[in-house]
Amino acid sequence: GDTVAVESPVYFGLLQLANSLGLRVLELPTSPVTGVEPDALRRVLPQINACLLISNFNNPTGSCMPDEHKKAVVDMLAEYEIPLIEDDLYGDLFFGNSRPKPCKAFDRKGLVLWCGAVSKTLAPGYRVGWIAPGKYKDAIIRQKNIHLVSTPALNQEAIANFMENDRYENHLRKLRHELHTNSIHFAHSIMNYFPENTKVVTPQGGFMLWMELDNRIDTTKLYYRAMQKKISIAPGRMFTLQEQYNNCMRLSYGQRWTPFIEERLKLLGDIVKKSL
Repeated sequence: GDTVAVESPVYFGLLQLANSLGLRVLELPTSPVTGVEPDALRRVLPQINACLLISNFNNPTGSCMPDEHKKAVVDMLAEYEIPLIEDDLYGDLFFGNSRPKPCKAFDRKGLVLWCGAVSKTLAPGYRVGWIAPGKYKDAIIRQKNIHLVSTPALNQEAIANFMENDRYENHLRKLRHELHTNSIHFAHSIMNYFPENTKVVTPQGGFMLWMELDNRIDTTKLYYRAMQKKISIAPGRMFTLQEQYNNCMRLSYGQRWTPFIEERLKLLGDIVKKSL
């Protein structure tokens, strides 16, 4: 019955999780570049019990909150003693000179539960992550013991060993370079092969592209047409509980760039043009 404020669009897995826990979701206006709008959050503070944000390289938009927005959000939530669950899975995949700070960096009252993992940087199957839960540490440990009993120690030992001698950092440098190169290839192909009024956000990290197509395009219908050609997209309608984003979609550029990928993007662009 509690109400959780989230970005909009928001990762569909979080919507499913909230629904399974009986939580109400309040979607906030969000910029595809700078993330959630602090003023929009301030207006709903009396209505919410918690806030959940993907602060760095959001899924699905790829947005990254500026430091001043992160500080403003943390400070205003602290006024009302509202916890912020910060999903920072993508923060290490930055394309600039340095890693963006998490909201946790501005937390003075222990209200930010900062979450990270190697699932987006090494492999999802390792199932190794971490949390800095602030004042909620004891409650988090109790919940973990109830739901998991224990975690796979061998996986944790292997990843810890990998991180100890700069091997993880070396891996991340290569991964970031490849993802950045992929994002440029994708953007160029979209410019070349999609209708002129297609809008795409230039990401500064992560591996998601958020696209807005002509208003006449229904990306749910486009999904089925594309799947007939074995091309997978994520329709915008998946990332909201409201009637919106019907002409939007998310693409992933996490695969290695090849002529085959370019050919698939050209084919997808052709499908979009024929749908107009």
